[in-house]
Parts: sequence; C-alpha cells; structure tokens
Amino acid sequence: MTSLRLFVLIGLVVLTGLPAPRTAVAQPADADGAYRGYLAARLGEGGDLEVLDELHAGRLFVPASVLKVLTAAAALEHLGAGYRWVTRLTAHGAVDGAVLDGDLVVEPGADPTWGEFFDGGAAGPLAALAAQVRERGIERVTGDLVVGAGRFPGRPHPVDRGHDDLPYRHGTPAAGLAVDEGTVAVRVAPGTSVGAPARAAAPEGLELINLTATVGSDRHGAGTLDFIPLWGTDTLLLRGEYPISESSFLVPASDPSPGRRAAQRLRDALHEAGVTVAGGVRLARRPGAGSGTAAVLAELHSPPLGELLPHVLTRSHNWYADTLALTLGLEVAGSGRFDDGVKVVADFAGGLPGAGLSAPAEAWLADGSGLSPANLVAPATVVQVLVHAAGRPWGPTLIDALAKPGVGTLAAWPALAPVAAKTGTLRHTVALAGLLEPASDTPVFFCYFVNHNPGRRTAARREIAAALGRWRAAAVR
Repeated sequence: MTSLRLFVLIGLVVLTGLPAPRTAVAQPADADGAYRGYLAARLGEGGDLEVLDELHAGRLFVPASVLKVLTAAAALEHLGAGYRWVTRLTAHGAVDGAVLDGDLVVEPGADPTWGEFFDGGAAGPLAALAAQVRERGIERVTGDLVVGAGRFPGRPHPVDRGHDDLPYRHGTPAAGLAVDEGTVAVRVAPGTSVGAPARAAAPEGLELINLTATVGSDRHGAGTLDFIPLWGTDTLLLRGEYPISESSFLVPASDPSPGRRAAQRLRDALHEAGVTVAGGVRLARRPGAGSGTAAVLAELHSPPLGELLPHVLTRSHNWYADTLALTLGLEVAGSGRFDDGVKVVADFAGGLPGAGLSAPAEAWLADGSGLSPANLVAPATVVQVLVHAAGRPWGPTLIDALAKPGVGTLAAWPALAPVAAKTGTLRHTVALAGLLEPASDTPVFFCYFVNHNPGRRTAARREIAAALGRWRAAAVR
C-alpha cells in the first residue's frame, strides 16, 4: 500500500573516534540549482585515457547506487569471480554414536544467497546443511544450536542509515547469517473500527508490539505507520495511524535478529532431517568448546560471486552490495567488521593509477550500496575503476552484470545508446556510469552525476541520455 508514509524512530547516536566527514568541493550550481559532474573518455593507443568530454570530473559527488560498481570491482579484485561463501556446522562436545553431547555451532560466512537467489528460497540451503549432519550419523544434540556471532562484530550498517531506510528491505543491514535477505514479512490491515489498533500478523517467533491506531477515512492516503526493529531481540514495534479506508498490505521489514531467525529455520530443517536439538537457539560471541574437539559436521558453499553480481549491478539490490562489503571486512581486513570492509572498497578505488587523468582517484565511503548520502566519489574515480576492470581477467564478469537498455533499473530510463551501465538514484541525485558501445574495441568509459537535483528524475535521465548520444557521435569521428 503505497499511500502510507513509512517512517522509523531513530535514536541519537554519539559518534566517537570517527574521521571528520568530507564534503563536496564548493562549486556554483547550474541555472536549475543542480550540481553536475561527468567524464567521458576512451583508451588511446598508448593506454592513456583520451577525454571526450568532462565537467568537474575530479570533484566529489554523491554517487547513489553507482557506488555498487566500486564495491563489485573491489570484491572481484580481492576475492575473484569464483569466490564462494562458506557456512559450517561444528560439534562442540563429544560425539557418541548418534548423539552429540554438547552444542551444534553455526559458523556463519555472510552467505547472502539464502533467499530469493534460489527458486525455493532458503529451504534448499538449510535442508542441505541438515542432511549433512544426519549423514554423519547424528540423530540428537543434547545442547543448543549456537550461532557464532563473534565473526562479524560491530555495527552492520553506516551510522547515518535510518528514518525511512533501515527498517525496510531496501535498507536492511548486512548480516553474517540471514535468510530472505534479512527480512521478515509483516501483514498489516486497518482495525475493525476507528480507535482500535491496526491488525498486524508476523512470522512465528517474532513479537509485535502494536501501538497503532485506526483512524477515519478522512485520513485516507495520509496515514503514517512506523516499523521499528528492536535490534538483537525478537521484537518489532509498530506505531502510527492507519486509515480505516485503506486496504491491507505486506511489508518486508528488517529482521531485528536475522542470525537467530536463520538458526531457528535451521533447527526446523534439522528436525525434518531426523536430527533433534534438545536445547534452544542462542547467539554467542565465543561458543564454548565443550568437552571435545570442534569437528566439522556440515559445510555449505554458496554459488560463486560472479552469479550474484547481476542482482547487485542490474537489479541494484542494496543488501547484496552491503553484504559484499561485510565479506571484504572478513576476508581482506580480517576483522569481520562492516566499516573495515567499506574501507577496503575505498582503498581499492583510491589506489588505482590515474590512467593519464589529472584528477586523483578518491572515494569517501560510508557503505557498499550507495544508499548513504554520506558517500562521496569523483566521476574520474568511477571511470578509473571501469578502465581498470576492463583490463582485468574478471572484467567481463563485471561488465556483463551491468544493466543494458530497457533491463533492470534501466527499464525506467528513456531510450539509450548501447550501454552497459549502473544507475544511481537517491532523493535529489540521479547518476549513470558504465561503458558506451561496450562491444566495441574502443568503448567510451563514462560517469555522469547530477546532485541537488530540484527537478524531476525523468528530466535528469533525459539529460544524461542526450549526453550519451553526443559522446557516441564524437567517438566515431
């Protein structure tokens, strides 16, 4: 139900020990009040970039989801297109015949694929893990099913994410262990009468604190409803007004405890496979070793990273992109922290050679998806990443995963010249970056940012489309 405005109450956050935020270089706005920066270039015979057109190419702009190009490229550079996420189940206790006398521990690997990536959702991967445990001869676990939460410490999202982003599918925090992209489905409908609470239903195991009120039809189209996850608990708080004249709707809300929910689903899958867990489900930063050695009972490898990239670059799925940053925090930074993974992306983009451009590569990042308006990137940096990708063995994987005209997020754009490109859209930001004539031996690498855009997105998209037409004509001369 799109007429309801969905907001979330976010508490004050005290920031300590963080670097001073960067801001875009001051520049005069264009006549319509917007700020623009772009670069279109192609590789010359000597390997340097031949600039076809540029404006403020070295200045910092909010990239929106164009940032996903940098995140995907950093992941391919460090991990490779064949990288697979690994989730293990280990025995923390003595195994005597069919009995594990201790805990069964989940070692999460930040596998993002346990959801819509599979036709049957998360049921397939969970059943595969459970079947392996049963095949090892285990029929009973006397202890708990424990999630090793210490592999991914710290905040799993940027500190500025909140309000109408964090509680919903497009802004769900990354997680070391999650099903259904870290969301839960909550159905909401008006109450039976004005003044009564709205009716709400959630999956089993999730407690709803319902502080809503049904209001009259005079509020039709102007109601408010807040979904407030109480992080680390099994509780979701609802508040606000729901007009009695509105129909019901289903909200994919952020799961307040995705690791626990995934483990509960795994416990059910174990039961169906013939493995009984006598205890409960709990999270532990340092699972105990019990009385025996922690033996691996099951191990599940995800599909390769390369197969995930169309979800990131064509569909622009924020959760997948942020999970890539979380993975880089584990595999490259070695800490498992989201912010350290984001730094890996920034260091990768900022450390590339200039390819003959006078503008230095620079990226000031807060997340891996581009959802945060605190991200700042120069058009020249994005072009340098694209040029670097084109020369790497994994480059075709990235380029093939970019959207084509009329496909994915480019479906909402006007007619375009042949491109493989990533869109970027936030409030007052429209962007596009990629390759023009990608099948050519000399494609044009481009990035176009429009920030502080006071007009319609369609006008900015037409502007960028017209620029692509000019650059295409200039490239064939």
